[in-house]
Order: sequence, then structure tokens, then C-alpha cells
Amino acid sequence: MSKLSVNTLLIFIILFFSCKNPFKETATDTPEETIETVEEKVDDKAPAVIEIYVWVDKLRLRSEATTSSETVTTLKEGQALTFQNERSDFTEKINLRGTLFDEPWLKVSTADGKEGWVYGGGVKFYKIGVDESPTVYDDCFKLKRSRKMTQAKKCIDRTHFRELKKESSLVYESSTGINFRLLSGDQYILSNVGRDSVYQFRYYLKEAAVFVAHGTYGTQEGYVLIDDKTGKLTRTKGFPKASNDHEHIACLNPDWGDKGNFRGIQLFSFVNNELAVVFEEALEEFRPVTPKWVDENTLQFTLLEVADKRNKKSRYGQLIKQEDGQWVLEL
Repeated sequence: MSKLSVNTLLIFIILFFSCKNPFKETATDTPEETIETVEEKVDDKAPAVIEIYVWVDKLRLRSEATTSSETVTTLKEGQALTFQNERSDFTEKINLRGTLFDEPWLKVSTADGKEGWVYGGGVKFYKIGVDESPTVYDDCFKLKRSRKMTQAKKCIDRTHFRELKKESSLVYESSTGINFRLLSGDQYILSNVGRDSVYQFRYYLKEAAVFVAHGTYGTQEGYVLIDDKTGKLTRTKGFPKASNDHEHIACLNPDWGDKGNFRGIQLFSFVNNELAVVFEEALEEFRPVTPKWVDENTLQFTLLEVADKRNKKSRYGQLIKQEDGQWVLEL
């Protein structure tokens, strides 16, 4: 074999093996690098955003976790905040809307980028809606919630007088009872029976065509609904508050005096054009107060602990209508 042929063969062998080995290494390394990259992406996944909601109007966002620090901005009721997963390592007692809380401070940010600390008692971890169906007695019941009973009674008496004047063409109240003029023009008389049954007019739910009256029965109390179309009387276990679509009437009773009255939630709905109880549940450990219809299918309210006579602790509850038409209580 000539010297040229041998050299050519040697060059071919060297080139073949030098190309083959790098190819095998590349094929082995590439999947490993790909796996490492994927694993790094999974580990670096950003934590879920947690939103909390202001339930006290004009709550202050502060620069530090103390009431003496600078106010960054003032927050509105219902405003959403992003929780930064930081809490103060201490709690502080602060009175909000007549309730004494003992909560930590939370670090949050607003939608427009402001950061700071809010007091934990002034926020909730789910959205507190705006009341879409307020009543003329709501401020009076807020006074009761704050245990200002004398002021609450005066508030109710003033509102009662205004509502009687407002509905004077439909309602006449005397020492013997209440006379209602129905849509048909007929009269419906709700008579007092000595001290055993004494009634007072409360207000007229015009859109639902229902009169509301308060009844005192010895040590017990309750409310009655009079259908303006038929004159049918329906007794309830708490103050009636209609939903914004006027299809449901929620009745909450906190039983402030612990007199053995029903303490809980009762809900009426119009079934075949008549009011019927569609939900009822007693709450032994809580007083349900200040209800809000945030939409026609959601009732929100505050729960005060019965065991704590000064009502230092509170939380929110919801009554929600499901897709199948059933109402579910969330505490």
C-alpha cells in the first residue's frame, strides 16, 4: 500500500471517532439540562396572591404596625388589598365600631401600589359587600350592636314616628292596635290584647307589598308581616329585611336580653305568591346582627359571641343561594 493511501486511511479513522464521541455526549447531556431547567421553573413559581377586604370605612393604612405611625392613606369599606404574608409578632386591643378586637397588624399593598400596615380587626379574608337593600332602622341596630341600648331605643322611637307619618294614608296606630288599609281598600286590624300582645308599626316594604310590625308578647318579642294583597299574617322570629330584588325577606334575631327568644336566622321567600320559610337555623353561640343583602342571592352579617358579654369578638357569616335553589349557611 502506498504511503499516500495509508495516510488517507488514518485521517478517515481519526475524523470518524472524533465526530462520533461528541455526538454521543451531546445526546446524553441535553435531556439532563432540560430537566434541570424545568425543575428550576417549578421551584421559582410565584406564591398565590391573597386578597383581603376592608370592612371598616376610613381604615388607616400606616407606615408601621402601630397607631402612632404615619398614615399612608385612608381606606374605604369594601376596598381590596393584597396581603404581603407578613404579620406583627404581637396583637393589640383596638375598638372598632363598638367592638373591642385583639388582633395583629398585617402588611398589605393597595391596587395603586401603596404599601403599609393595617390593623387586623379592620379587614376580612373574604369580600364584604355593600348593602344593596338598607332599611331606615339600620343605624338603630348598629347602636344596639355597640350595646348603646338607650340610644338605640330612642332611635327606633324616632324612626317609628317618621314611618307612621310617612304612611299615614295606609296605617293608623292607636292604643288598641294597628289599622292597615290594603291594596283592595279593605281594612286589616291587628289588635292589642292588654299587655299580652302589643303591636307597633315598623315600616312598609312597598316593592314586596308587605307591612312590618313589631310584637311584644310578655317577655317574648317578634315581628309580623301583613301581605298587602291578601291580608295574610305571617309571624317571624326576627327583624325583616327584604332582598334587593324583593323576592326574599331575611329575619335575624340576636336575643339581646337572653329571654329565651329564638336566636338565629330565618329566611322567607315568595313561593306561589305567598311567603314561606325556606331556611331557618338557630345559633346558640352567636348573636347575628347588622345584615346586608349584597345581592339577591347573598346575605352577609356579623356574628357576636354570646359567651363574651361585652362582645369583644366578632366574625362574619354568609347565607348563600346555591344553583339548585338551596340556601347554605357559611360561618
